Amino acid sequence: MLLAEPATLLAQEGEGGSSMFFFLMIGGFILLMYFLMIRPQRKRAKETQQMQSSVAVGARVMTIGGLFGTVVDSDEETITLEASDDVFLVFNRQAVAKVEEEGDGSEEEPLNEVDSTITDEDLEKLTSGDEKGDDDDKGKGKDKKYY
Repeated sequence: MLLAEPATLLAQEGEGGSSMFFFLMIGGFILLMYFLMIRPQRKRAKETQQMQSSVAVGARVMTIGGLFGTVVDSDEETITLEASDDVFLVFNRQAVAKVEEEGDGSEEEPLNEVDSTITDEDLEKLTSGDEKGDDDDKGKGKDKKYY
């Protein structure tokens, strides 16, 4: 009987210890989730909000829809972008995805008039819709579909 009492006491302590370990594991998991998921997400959201609030006139920005433009006017809630010559678009500040830096090289040099002009030969190819070799195959294959 004397030997049974210490064994019973050890069993009771062992049960209490395993439940304490379980609660420590749950607490550790919650801390791990906070440091791996919640904290970085809050940091990114804070950086994005700071970037959107600091957009100034003259900055080149990209919207969340992928439209690039230069900020020509702004107020507390909206910004006005010039996407092209005399094309002005008004966006909410939260629509700004990123602000391009001045020297990042993403600015393309404009095309000169010779490069941007379509030739008569190119126009004829576009409007005819026929390419070389198409005339030979038409009518021969009944299972082919032409759109």
